[in-house]
Amino acid sequence: MTTVDVVEVGSTANQVAIRVQLSNPTKVAIRIDTWKYSVRVRDEQVYSGEWVASITIPPESRLLTAIPAVVPLQSQPGPDSPWSVDGSLRYLETTRFSKLLFDLGLNRPSAPFTASGAGMGSGGTIPSAG
Repeated sequence: MTTVDVVEVGSTANQVAIRVQLSNPTKVAIRIDTWKYSVRVRDEQVYSGEWVASITIPPESRLLTAIPAVVPLQSQPGPDSPWSVDGSLRYLETTRFSKLLFDLGLNRPSAPFTASGAGMGSGGTIPSAG
């Protein structure tokens, strides 16, 4: 995880982008399917959700992506707002057999993730579903 950036300021909430660097050390492409995560600002949970965005990470490579969250304005995310994110992502290898097991619900691998930072940044784009 690299940063959490406020990308849009609204009248009641701010949209943030959680910038994530994904790594695939295997020799097979991996497809990220679903993210489940919570965001805390100053030790208060301000967002919990699920993001379905299919992203394929090529073999033996890294990829920078972003997942969205909405933070209520009263939580005042900004440069002096310590944050943390934790959750899990569901993924599958892109081999034909792995896809079959995944589609049948027999193999739904997932991995946990967690990160934190001293303050939020600003700018960038709002993540869109893939």
